[in-house]
Amino acid sequence: MADKVSLECPCCRTKLVVDVQTGDVLSEERPKGPTRSFEAALSDVRSGAARREEAFSKAFDQTRRLDSVLEKKFEEARKKADQDPDKKPKSPFDLD
Repeated sequence: MADKVSLECPCCRTKLVVDVQTGDVLSEERPKGPTRSFEAALSDVRSGAARREEAFSKAFDQTRRLDSVLEKKFEEARKKADQDPDKKPKSPFDLD
């Protein structure tokens, strides 16, 4: 199975490359559209603070979840290692 998928949005024709495992967008290519007015561009700049704050909080939540997922994986691996006596590392003193 491929590790990334290419998609095209049916409404705006943006081409997306998405990671299959995480669902994150790896790249996007938007079609060229008509130029906008100065006033519209200025309003986008002014509303940028809200977008930046939203993006930061989303990235912060992903990072926080990543730490908990890694901790759970580590605990699961530790339990698995405790249950399997053949996989435990041997003491160097036992090799003599």
